[in-house]
Amino acid sequence: FHGLKTRIIFLQNVITDLVLGLGSKDVFRIFTDHVKNRYNAEPGFMTMNLPLLLDALDSSGIDNPIVCANINKIGFRMCGGIEQYEKAIATRRFRPIAMSVLASGAIPPREAIGYVCNQPKIESIVFGASSQTNIRQTKALIDNFSVI
Repeated sequence: FHGLKTRIIFLQNVITDLVLGLGSKDVFRIFTDHVKNRYNAEPGFMTMNLPLLLDALDSSGIDNPIVCANINKIGFRMCGGIEQYEKAIATRRFRPIAMSVLASGAIPPREAIGYVCNQPKIESIVFGASSQTNIRQTKALIDNFSVI
């Protein structure tokens, strides 16, 4: 990656959630400082436990972090539950990116995208697709709900 300019460098959820489980929140500060100082980029954190991560980042002095988390209508892989996620999205200072919005296909696309787009402050949506047609259809849904 030498010479590559990137805006955000993410700590993958496997590592983020392991660090959370071990209670080693100082790792988040070390990662944040390293990414900023070495790469002149913003740190991002992926997680399946948004409420606990936000508490750990707050106590580590990490302000307004970029956090990519599962956010979907049925609580799929959302440790802590839908209510805690919705409250965090509405009230906490962070920049949320939604992933697993379709809950591995358990939620119809229109319903899934509608739910996520109606959450406040969602900055981006990460989704997987098996074809260009699926990408275009999902992007069109996002655009449709984002206008509302």
